[in-house]
Amino acid sequence: MFVAGAAFGVIFVLIWGDASQWEYEEDKNHYSAFFSSIDSRISFVNYGYSGTSLRVVLNFDAEGLIPDDIKSITPKYKYLILKRICNDLESLELLESGYYFDVDLRDISSEHMFKNYFNLIVKHERCIT
Repeated sequence: MFVAGAAFGVIFVLIWGDASQWEYEEDKNHYSAFFSSIDSRISFVNYGYSGTSLRVVLNFDAEGLIPDDIKSITPKYKYLILKRICNDLESLELLESGYYFDVDLRDISSEHMFKNYFNLIVKHERCIT
C-alpha cells in the first residue's frame, strides 16, 4: 500500500507539478500585480521569506525624469508602498501574524552600476500608528 501511495505521489508531481511551486507562482503573481499597480514605473523582481521577513525587490524606471523628480522618488514611493501595504487586508493579516515586509526599490535606469533608492521595513506597529 505504501509503495502504491508513493508511486501515485511521484506520478502526480510529474503530471501536475509541485504544489509548493504552484503556491510560489501564485504568490509571485499576486505580489507582482500588488506592487506594480502603485505606478507603471515600478516592476516586481522577486520575493522570498527569510524567517519572519518577507523580502520584496522592486525596480523603478526613472528614465526621462528630471533631477528634481528623481529627488522626490524616495519620499514619494516610500509613502506609496507603505500606504499600499498598510491598506491591504492580506498584508495586514501577514503583519499581524508576526511577519514584516522588507522592500527594496532599485533604479534600473541608472547610468551607474546599481542604485538602491531605499530599503523599507514595514512591521505591524508601523501600520497602526
